[in-house]
Amino acid sequence: MFGYGLDKAVIDAYKWLVETYEPGDEIFIFGFSRGAYTARSLAGFISKCGLLKPGAPLGIGQLYDRYRKDETVSTIWKLYAAREAGLASGSVEERWMLDYAMRTPIKMIGVWDTVGALGVPFGDITGISRSGFKFLHTGLRVSQENAYHAVAIDEHRKAFAPTLWTRKIRDNVPATSMAAPRPIASVEQRWFVGAHANVGGGCRSDLLAQIPLRWLMDKASSLGLSFRSVVTVDPEVLNAQLSDSYGEFLHGAYRRVSKPYDRMIGEPPRPFPGGRDETINETIDASVFDRWRANADYRPVNLADWAQRHGIEPGSITTPVLAHDPRTAVRP
Repeated sequence: MFGYGLDKAVIDAYKWLVETYEPGDEIFIFGFSRGAYTARSLAGFISKCGLLKPGAPLGIGQLYDRYRKDETVSTIWKLYAAREAGLASGSVEERWMLDYAMRTPIKMIGVWDTVGALGVPFGDITGISRSGFKFLHTGLRVSQENAYHAVAIDEHRKAFAPTLWTRKIRDNVPATSMAAPRPIASVEQRWFVGAHANVGGGCRSDLLAQIPLRWLMDKASSLGLSFRSVVTVDPEVLNAQLSDSYGEFLHGAYRRVSKPYDRMIGEPPRPFPGGRDETINETIDASVFDRWRANADYRPVNLADWAQRHGIEPGSITTPVLAHDPRTAVRP
């Protein structure tokens, strides 16, 4: 059920782009929660397989099946590079991709709190598997030019653990052979005050969503996207109430089957056989430290742990900072 819904959302969005896209258009993709996962999957689909031209003999479903395959299947960018090098294409499918699909960069991905393997809160319940979704390509690719992720500090449901963008560093592989680090100007993952729906929007009478919304709108505006209006942050936002998503989820039943979970800010690189995985350009918004100073009751365990690891007092910080180096300020 969940896989079908995700597949359909990605395919429907891709179909709309095929019908609507004109050469020279710039693609901005946005999403929150499950929609964030869908947005990143759509971007992965386009980056791996290109965007079909109307009338192509390849069906979208056929191309999506190719997208689901592992990294041994060549991307459209590699196929074009091979053709330009004078190498013959392999299958009919690959030749048709070259003739009927466009290499289409993504101008920007803007997402709020991408969660879990699918944003489906059943990761620790027997009988529901996520193994069928390992094909999803939600990591960053070179053709995704700009990517920004607003992440919630105060979400305590383990099933809603955030899916951050990461970079694989492989042992004994020269840096020149790996993807270059992405500059913070074009890729950033920023922590904000609030639970999952506070950051992404959806809680009743909620001011907290204004700050991450404005941040992502500012990023998109700087890249040329126009909006009908701007967001003016209410001055009462520092005292806005946090949602108790953990206690209220499933009418309180969730807390009886899962302990509260604190998301780790600035997580150290995670080792895997032959290398390590490190998060890309994590930052913490200045509004987090503003609330720490203004509200003595706001002392998130994960933020306090982060401050202790770095030997810094959160109340002394007045600008957005790198999560892995809090003495380095970043642009608002």
